Amino acid sequence: VEKPVTTVQPVFNLAAYHQLFVGTERIRAPEIIFQPSLIGEEQAGIAETLQYILDRYPKDVQETLVQNVFLTGGNTMYPGMKARMEKELLEMRPFQSSFQVQLASNPVLDAWYGARDWALDHLDDNEVWITRKEYEEKGGEYLKEHRASNIYVPIRLPKQASRSSDAQASSKGSAAGGGGAGEQA
Repeated sequence: VEKPVTTVQPVFNLAAYHQLFVGTERIRAPEIIFQPSLIGEEQAGIAETLQYILDRYPKDVQETLVQNVFLTGGNTMYPGMKARMEKELLEMRPFQSSFQVQLASNPVLDAWYGARDWALDHLDDNEVWITRKEYEEKGGEYLKEHRASNIYVPIRLPKQASRSSDAQASSKGSAAGGGGAGEQA
């Protein structure tokens, strides 16, 4: 009695052929937000930018601002982004100061929802809209100079010390003048 010959089928694990091995790239990609120098960009990261903005305000206003740090946008969906911002704030704020970091419920669409709500609130305000006729007359460049544009205007803010001395000088000047607001303007 002969046994039937069985054919041996090699066992292949198809999953092994379709694997993608990711090394430090998965850590470095979100780190670019905090350290743009990793890709050769000479600009400040998000934490440095936050510190720069906070330094432009007096201490009491800084305390108010850090109580409402709001993270939105697709990049905030990286795991641990909120914890990393809290860590950065902890390092830059004075010892035992408090702050609050909130993550948007829908970070990808929040900007769109905000723009939609703004547009719905200003439906009857003709100063914020551009008509087709205006666009055809003035061209696309007019959007840059329009009142509702998002044009960047660099301003130079004085340092904290000079701001407080200016406030004292202006209060002394208004007390010494003794005039009303119409006379000072």
